Amino acid sequence: MAAIVACTLRRMSVDAGTGTAGGAAGGAGGPAASPPAAPAAARRPWLVLLALTPGLVLTLADATIMSVAVPLMIQRLDASVTAVSWVMNGYNLVLTVLFLPMGRLGDRWGHKRTFVLGLVVFTAASLGCARSGTIAVLIAWRALQAVGAAAVIPTALTLVLAAYPAARRGFAAAMFGALSSAAAALGPTLGGVLVDTWSWPAVFWFNLPVGALGVVVALALVPRRQERAAPAGLDLTGAALAAAGLLCLTLGLIQGNTWHWTSARIVLLFIAAAALLAGFFLHEARTAEPFLDLAFFRRRSFTAASAAIMTVDTAMMGTTFMLVIYMVAMLDYSELKAGVVVTTLPLAGLVLAPFAGRLVDRAGPRLAALAGALLTAAGLVLLAFVDRSASAGAIAWRTALVGAGLGLSLPALTAAGMGALAADVRGLGSGVLNTARQLGFLLGVAVLVAVFSHTMHTAVDRAADQAKVMTDASPAIPADLKPKVAAAIDSARSIDVSRGMSEIMKIANPIAEIIEPRVGALQGLALLGLKDDLETLFMDEAARAFRWPLLTAAIAALLALVPSALLPRRLPPHDGSG
Repeated sequence: MAAIVACTLRRMSVDAGTGTAGGAAGGAGGPAASPPAAPAAARRPWLVLLALTPGLVLTLADATIMSVAVPLMIQRLDASVTAVSWVMNGYNLVLTVLFLPMGRLGDRWGHKRTFVLGLVVFTAASLGCARSGTIAVLIAWRALQAVGAAAVIPTALTLVLAAYPAARRGFAAAMFGALSSAAAALGPTLGGVLVDTWSWPAVFWFNLPVGALGVVVALALVPRRQERAAPAGLDLTGAALAAAGLLCLTLGLIQGNTWHWTSARIVLLFIAAAALLAGFFLHEARTAEPFLDLAFFRRRSFTAASAAIMTVDTAMMGTTFMLVIYMVAMLDYSELKAGVVVTTLPLAGLVLAPFAGRLVDRAGPRLAALAGALLTAAGLVLLAFVDRSASAGAIAWRTALVGAGLGLSLPALTAAGMGALAADVRGLGSGVLNTARQLGFLLGVAVLVAVFSHTMHTAVDRAADQAKVMTDASPAIPADLKPKVAAAIDSARSIDVSRGMSEIMKIANPIAEIIEPRVGALQGLALLGLKDDLETLFMDEAARAFRWPLLTAAIAALLALVPSALLPRRLPPHDGSG
């Protein structure tokens, strides 16, 4: 690892004379100064995309790869479920907070150097994760991993777009989007293979050779940018206000369902987030050298793309989360089978990516974004009305429809947003878009879990009321046993489905514990018959409770139509013109 760092620093000292020094964010807005000339596209842009792939796949897959390692970590590290959840939550929280400053750093210091050093930090932190002996140490190393990932992801997008000519910006955005979705979807499958074959540290040991490969190929194949932007000061006050505001907002979204949305802690976090972010925007409007020039948001394409990306990704992440729960808990699928079905979502986007990119380049981003949002919403509505008799194929083609919609809209939104900015501030622009996307991910899970908790509670109450009527009307159950059955049915009302899959599974059989050896044969047969009837009743009601979360995701996708309609009909022919 030390050799990788030394090699990286030596190579970067050579790059320093020609790399960008960063620029004022004013390039995004007013007409005061002409932006620097855009760098020439790479001669072989596909080599740049290939070189960035190892780092991008590692950092994005690591946001989801830990989900399958959680049970084993709880056992081996002697940790609680809440503590282990922060192995994932901490990673996502740091990503959301640092996307903006890392994007700004890329503009000031050079996107290639920021990408490579970010990947070095991520890879080195993976070694610390693999060797962690306690959950606290693991969480700390995961936070450092996220620092590196926050540098890799926004700069990777900037480098990919810089490698392709402006006329192929839609294609470049489509390939980047497809690669990102495939990486996130690969996480659970890859994690399952590594954990089953070795143990949970294997998911981090795997990062070492792949990360080292990513550093080497990025240094060798990613070209240096040739323009030099005017130096600018770093607005530390603005950066601190933005980071603190996003920290409070992200923590509130992550913990909302656990701490309860109306609790004092959550309300105070959201109040603090609003105050800090309001202070950030006021400060940025007054300072001479802002961290984030508000002229960014005077560009309609960029603002519209940022808003639409957040709503579209709210639909995507919430849908993936809910579908896996539905298939495992309601259809009795294995995690592997559910993962294979859900993989059709990113796979559809991957297959569609080249065609979507050409559509954006030729017909413009507005048409593709609108069509994608409608297609995504249609797929979600169809998924919402899938019943428990549906086959895996029936779910897969609906999920693929959602993926196809995302495969159309996300490249269009990315190309339109980044195309509205001058080349010297695209790192910060990418940070804004990635922050919007990350907030959409967190919002999707938080909102859909909240909706699901409410609809499931209502469904269980309704099923329990019907079950008690059914029990009272059954002549085969002795009168002295009916109160015990009724109490067992009522206990289902207190199940907190937001606490995990095991809690949801309890709904299926609320009277299982009553069937005991001491129950007589006739009573046992009566109870077995009642058990089957109640299981069908509760499972049918529970399955219908998934309808509204998926319809909520469809509404989020439809909300993207409003900002998407504000996108330009055509991409600008050069940087920062629209």
